[in-house]
Amino acid sequence: MSRRVPLAAALILALLIAIPPIQTTAQPAMVKVRYGVSPFQDTLLPIVGQAKGWYKAEGLDVEFKILGWTEVQEALAAGEVDVAINNISSTVATHERWPQFVYYYGFNIFTAGAALLGRPGKVKSVEQIQKEKGISRPAAVKLAIQQLKGKTVVTAGNTDMEQAVVGAAFRVGMDWRKDFKIVDMNPDEGLAAFLSGTGDAYLGGIPQRTRAVKEGMVVIASGPDLAPPPINGIVTTKAYADKNPETLLKLVHVWFRIVRFVDANKEAGAKIVLDTLNKQTGAQMTVNDFTSFWNKLENYPLNAGEVEHDILSPNGYAYWKKRFDDCNWYFHTVKGVIKDDVNAKDAMLLLQTQAAYVKKYGKSETGY
Repeated sequence: MSRRVPLAAALILALLIAIPPIQTTAQPAMVKVRYGVSPFQDTLLPIVGQAKGWYKAEGLDVEFKILGWTEVQEALAAGEVDVAINNISSTVATHERWPQFVYYYGFNIFTAGAALLGRPGKVKSVEQIQKEKGISRPAAVKLAIQQLKGKTVVTAGNTDMEQAVVGAAFRVGMDWRKDFKIVDMNPDEGLAAFLSGTGDAYLGGIPQRTRAVKEGMVVIASGPDLAPPPINGIVTTKAYADKNPETLLKLVHVWFRIVRFVDANKEAGAKIVLDTLNKQTGAQMTVNDFTSFWNKLENYPLNAGEVEHDILSPNGYAYWKKRFDDCNWYFHTVKGVIKDDVNAKDAMLLLQTQAAYVKKYGKSETGY
């Protein structure tokens, strides 16, 4: 008995040594991305990808940071975020003093989102003027904008919002420095002030427009009647774009997936976005508001092919270069906040990104 126990133990030990260890496949590390988004119904869309688990599926660990629209550049410069949603106007305004700031890709057209609002009984809309006078729309637009003469407009200075007001006035023969006054406030504060009686007119984002219209304010003019449409997209730094090309393409890939999901499931998408939006702002936007605005006040190309047709083509209704040139005119010629026109080759990565994206994912993606 005493000799069998050691013998059995020896046999067991030999068998254990002979059995190869179980091989485990190391999981690739998740790539951390700090993503800046602003509290608007469009710029909050990236959070839908988080709710659906699509970033994780791409190997991305995305952390969202809610930023005011005018805080994005500062957050990028301070290294607080890696990428953010913003637009061409901010790129032109910022690039000269900080050449690292670049516009990576555009995919959300603010078609008729910008709306100049006025007080009921004090101003008339383009449509009302056109109907009353029996004149062409361009003629009605001119008269509608000229209602600003001698008035005060509340909007966000040195942004696409003020750009719409100033540009619209300039195109109908008015001088913003002489003919009316601008009160510079961020969108939420500006809306609160306007609803409380400050100013005669207001221009902010769609959430603020929604609230103001519900309060009885009049849409004087909107969208193309004011300016070439702004185009929201991803902004980042040159250094981050150079070091993280795959990560950025994945973020765009998830964006298109989100847009196709929301396009097919508007109420479900709206609930995800509005849960955050209405906590962050006083917009009080409803699911019905969101779904009625979708692809009407602003447009969402479903894939890279649609971006090519709508944004990248000179024949597109939202050709990026028209917007870019309008921004240079506003920030250089009108406001004088930049010394020279910004060179698109230095600040815009649109075309390079499109080529890389199409090579990796194609132009005609469908489904989500």
